[in-house]
Amino acid sequence: MIQAFVYPVSAVMKFWHWLLASTMHVDSSHAWVASVILLVVTIRALITPLIWVVYKSGRVLVVMRPKLAAIEERYATDTTPEGVLAHQEERRKVHKEHSYNPFAGCVPGLLQVPFFLGLYRLLLWMAVPDRAQGHSLGLLTAHETQSFQSATFFGVPLTAYLAMPVDQLAQLGTTRPALEDVALPLIVAATFFTTLNTVLSQLRSRSTLEWDNGLSRRMYKLFWLFVPFVPLTILIAGFTGVVPVALLLYWFTGNLWTLGQTILLWWLVVRAFPLDDATVAHIATSRTKAIEQGRAAREVKRSRRRRRASVLIHPTSFFRVRRELLEEKREAKQAKIDARAEKRELARQRAVARREGLKQAREKRAEEKDQME
Repeated sequence: MIQAFVYPVSAVMKFWHWLLASTMHVDSSHAWVASVILLVVTIRALITPLIWVVYKSGRVLVVMRPKLAAIEERYATDTTPEGVLAHQEERRKVHKEHSYNPFAGCVPGLLQVPFFLGLYRLLLWMAVPDRAQGHSLGLLTAHETQSFQSATFFGVPLTAYLAMPVDQLAQLGTTRPALEDVALPLIVAATFFTTLNTVLSQLRSRSTLEWDNGLSRRMYKLFWLFVPFVPLTILIAGFTGVVPVALLLYWFTGNLWTLGQTILLWWLVVRAFPLDDATVAHIATSRTKAIEQGRAAREVKRSRRRRRASVLIHPTSFFRVRRELLEEKREAKQAKIDARAEKRELARQRAVARREGLKQAREKRAEEKDQME
């Protein structure tokens, strides 16, 4: 599957090298370096409309939330066929009013992945001599691949990488100090921009975060835990992995593009879909409620820790405190079980009501059709 996307990606790279080297008479080595950069820019530019759809979908969902929340509150416990169908119809009306498609935010993200993997795979194959020697890659011929492997960036071969043994570097006509002068700035820049992009992505997620949803809040907090590992992973890969200069150029260019794209599209989507007072109030209320729930949960934990610590001062209270804590945990666990069971039962009743409502609607349409005939 991924190999299929190597062909369109290689076609773009072949075009840029042909345009620069054959038409504009740029040195072949410089043309290959420019082709790597222009390849990333071209693919990312073609995918930008898909990114915009994701941004727009997320922002529109935020704008709709006060209306959707009001609908959910109105029909939350309604298990009649009429109520369930009315619930769905009102949600559809809100979606239609804002031209919102629930799948619009998911599909574009999935479509981007093969292109990114195809781009990365092509550059990796071309830059590692053992994988591309004497072979065509996509639409690139074996001769073009060999020409790419002979190209240099500031005098350093595009196929050289920091973990490469000294004797292999000598065979490529370079030295470790010369390679470090080129590779280290690229690794540092790629690390910086990737980390900055990750932070900006988290901040953008916070601006569209569904504070009423506990899972969304937990996922948001969890991703912050992974942020420190982003620069660490890139540094380890750059210093110890098979990451040639060509791939470092790809990392640097791609993350620089992502930074500019994030800032621009974020600014555009905020201007295109401003938040009204109702939405701002809904977000503030939801956030305040989530913060208060978090504080209450932390206070419960602190209370339990204090009572456990009090046993050190009053050892005779050990069994009493232990019974109290166990009882509280059992009650809390049972409350969660009851709440989940109630939620499942409500969902079941609403599903039955929905089927009944659809059945009644079909029967009504059939009767109306018969009367017309």
